[in-house]
Amino acid sequence: MRYFISLLLLSAVTTGVVGCSDENPATMSPTSMAAAPTVSGAEVLVAGQAIQGLVVDGTDEPSLFRVRVQAPGGLSSVQRVVMRYAQPGRNHHNGPMMGGFSGTVLCYDDGTHGDDVPGDGTYHFMDPSEDIGCHGVQAPSGEYQYEFWCEDVFGRQSNVASVTIVRK
Repeated sequence: MRYFISLLLLSAVTTGVVGCSDENPATMSPTSMAAAPTVSGAEVLVAGQAIQGLVVDGTDEPSLFRVRVQAPGGLSSVQRVVMRYAQPGRNHHNGPMMGGFSGTVLCYDDGTHGDDVPGDGTYHFMDPSEDIGCHGVQAPSGEYQYEFWCEDVFGRQSNVASVTIVRK
């Protein structure tokens, strides 16, 4: 009996009966099944304007982070889209080395978190409290780094798309 169930499960997986994608694996090409998703067009926006390179003055507007995702298995095969951020700051000796903080947040393509068109492949994260944005009135001077990447349901990770902004 155990052998029969194992054989049945193996058959279901190899024929494409089991899966998380809305696309039928049986109709997907071998190339698309083997390729990892990609990210591109990473941006940081404030009041609808892309911030590039240098920020001099702060504002009270929230930051919007976005990146475009393409997945050979279709967007439904994307498990998560992540943005890693690193900010400048002072360490416990009041020096710039090893100060600041970093972390990760998830980006969304579902009509929430600043996303205006659900399901279009552009993933967003809105930072209304200016916790990780480089343009806030109280944001410290230094280099801000934002890196986007994604992972599909098969465990394949994309490339990294980066944005670096310097706050004066």
